[in-house]
Amino acid sequence: MQLISRCTLWIIVCFALKIKAEIVPVYQIEQSQGPYLQATLTHDVYRYSNSIDLNDLVVLDSGGSKLPHRIEASPANVSEDVKQYPVQFFPVIKGASPESLLALSSASIKLDDNEISVSVEKKDNKMLSELSAPIEFYLIDLSNFSQSVDNLVLQWQKNTQRLYLETEVSGSNDLNSWTPLAQTTLMHLEKEGQSLIRNKVFLNLEKTQYAYLRVKFMHSNEQINLTQVNVENSSKVVKKENSDQWSLSGTLSESQKSFIHSGGAKTITPVAAWEYQRDDIASISQISLQFDGFGYGDNLRIYSRADPKKPWKLVHEGIWFNVQVGSEWQQSDPLNINFNNDIFWRVELHESVRNNVNPILTFHRTPEILRIIANRAGPFAVAIDIGSISDRQNKDAIFTQLTDGKDVDWKNVSLESLNPDLDQFARHRIGVTVSWKTVLFWGVLVLVISLLFSLLIRLVKQMKEQNS
Repeated sequence: MQLISRCTLWIIVCFALKIKAEIVPVYQIEQSQGPYLQATLTHDVYRYSNSIDLNDLVVLDSGGSKLPHRIEASPANVSEDVKQYPVQFFPVIKGASPESLLALSSASIKLDDNEISVSVEKKDNKMLSELSAPIEFYLIDLSNFSQSVDNLVLQWQKNTQRLYLETEVSGSNDLNSWTPLAQTTLMHLEKEGQSLIRNKVFLNLEKTQYAYLRVKFMHSNEQINLTQVNVENSSKVVKKENSDQWSLSGTLSESQKSFIHSGGAKTITPVAAWEYQRDDIASISQISLQFDGFGYGDNLRIYSRADPKKPWKLVHEGIWFNVQVGSEWQQSDPLNINFNNDIFWRVELHESVRNNVNPILTFHRTPEILRIIANRAGPFAVAIDIGSISDRQNKDAIFTQLTDGKDVDWKNVSLESLNPDLDQFARHRIGVTVSWKTVLFWGVLVLVISLLFSLLIRLVKQMKEQNS
């Protein structure tokens, strides 16, 4: 009987430890001055949570008591007031003198499909009238522009033979001495109604820093015809929004065919397809691709699904550009996604790249802010309550009561990851992988219960023998 009592006590302790382990710390916050703390929550916390709203997240002090907290969206950006202003620009032929350039401030330009002509009001500048000779550069007149210049925005007549324009911009105040300001490559690629445009030259010039700008297209044997020049500036300082990004490598899919519905009929098209699996459930707002030094400018389809047993949902279909310009790679802008939490993803490209590239899928989101009303019993733990999902509205109401009407100065703190084993968390238990701790616990529990039944049977037999 004494042995049975000890075994029973041991089982109770095991269950108590198991229940206690239902709250698993994932981050630690060291003691900080002041009761009002805030920290940034990245996508990493969604590896542990079983709630897309983080309703199973709790904050504990060193004694295990829960602290009031709230999860809020990152503060909104200060809106950037970007404006563009058209400015005068003039084509200049080779050999034009600085004196002749000064006359261009009163010149008029006529741009035709295959010809550029300039008529000048001043009679002593006959060299520039009816200009048809090769253009050496374009002169931009900023002498009457009194604002700062962040970017120079150029538009030109598209030429299918000149997809990339190596561009050099210089500045001057006397048209004699020129200061190099920027050198970059511009482009305008188009395919099936989608485009990749890079037509801005970053300058960051102060007000009236230069009266004139010179734009030269390098290594071009053909005449490039500018059609419009704007200067761009921002009237407000932009507050950068925190960005949370992470990437996944994929594996070639077993299915290398894509089903496309065309005219009511289902046709099967060969593709190069890769599949990806996230270990988090964070809501993403944008997605992009990286090709690791491989050029691409063709079809792209992206699918997602929450469960591998469900059919794929088409998330995006279009053209993706990844091109090398000089020593730099340029790619299409990230694709906007409508807050997608799906775990499984599929990327389809043109079948010709199947053996040449392994595209990296990059997810983008805006992180949340965790605000905590702390006590002096630090350090504090940010944990996941595996056993329950709390009521967010009730917690927010309590938080509001404690902060409403107060001038709160939130102190930024950092979260130190405790790197807990993913197998402890409910969402990851659904998979095939089982934690060795779980196996050990249930193995020992089954063994103890078996021993108890064995002892009970022997005890019952002994009692029967004594009674007989």
